[in-house]
Amino acid sequence: MGVVLLKNIFAYGQPTGAGIITSPSKAKLAHKARDCEKGPESSWVTTTSVSSGDIESQDSTGRQTPAEPETPCNSKSWLRGAWTALTCFRPTPRMISDAIIGLADGMTVPFALTAGLSSLGSTRIVQLGGMAEVVAGVISMGVGGALGAKAESDGYKAKVADTLKLVLGSSAEAVDLVGETIEPYGFDLAQRNIFSDQLRDSSDKMVDFLLRFHYQEKMPDPSRPWSCGITIGLGYGLGGLIPLIPYFCVGKHEVFLALYISIGVMCVTLFLFGYCKTVLLAEQDCDKSTWKAFKGGIWMVALGGGSAAVAVGVVHGIQMASPALEH
Repeated sequence: MGVVLLKNIFAYGQPTGAGIITSPSKAKLAHKARDCEKGPESSWVTTTSVSSGDIESQDSTGRQTPAEPETPCNSKSWLRGAWTALTCFRPTPRMISDAIIGLADGMTVPFALTAGLSSLGSTRIVQLGGMAEVVAGVISMGVGGALGAKAESDGYKAKVADTLKLVLGSSAEAVDLVGETIEPYGFDLAQRNIFSDQLRDSSDKMVDFLLRFHYQEKMPDPSRPWSCGITIGLGYGLGGLIPLIPYFCVGKHEVFLALYISIGVMCVTLFLFGYCKTVLLAEQDCDKSTWKAFKGGIWMVALGGGSAAVAVGVVHGIQMASPALEH
């Protein structure tokens, strides 16, 4: 019985309190396979009574020919499909994580840079320096995220190759790994041996089992590198533009007014960002999550404010030391 349970877990899904969750995709594939076994006639519509207008659409056997598929050129179905995809879109946890990384860096680094450049007394310098930093940051963060995701994909491929080499070269060691994986679940030696022998008959199943349950490796999404790079880059750009906006709304010599406005805007933005980020990742307990989210907001304000204060101090110190260095 235990071996059957393991086979169901491996083949169809994860166990629950009531039984096994069957994979919907496998059920659809089985249904589609049954339709294919019936032959092409199963996709035709048989009619028993038709009007004279439908006679031309039938062949000599009395079966109605399949209707011409609807195309985007003669219908608006593609608009409905696009709207459905847009409204049903839900960001994945990895996408949320990438956006948080980009926004966190984008709202702290450019804020600190613009605050430091404000010590020079010119909004033009802050505008040019800030925009250059944001553009460079978007490119570097996006490329870094894409390369990191690509390295993760390459690591998975290397693990698959190593596991396949282990299964083909040392099946006894692979069988031992299978036994170690299922032993904590209360299966005795005989049951483990039966299950391992059944997996040994197929190297693909053995590799799949070891990857999923022993190494706990998950095949990364092929689109992960570019989606990661775009998400992090856009998050950095959006976060970096927020502290720059006040410097475009004041006069050339009103740099300190823009600095004060930028500080106020960033304090509110950093607090809201830290609060919402913590709410998304916190537990379901309302009392604990609210207090934890509040502390997360305060922490983001302290982090961004501290970075800006350090940047202002460094630039001011360099300005004071410049005359001494010239002499």
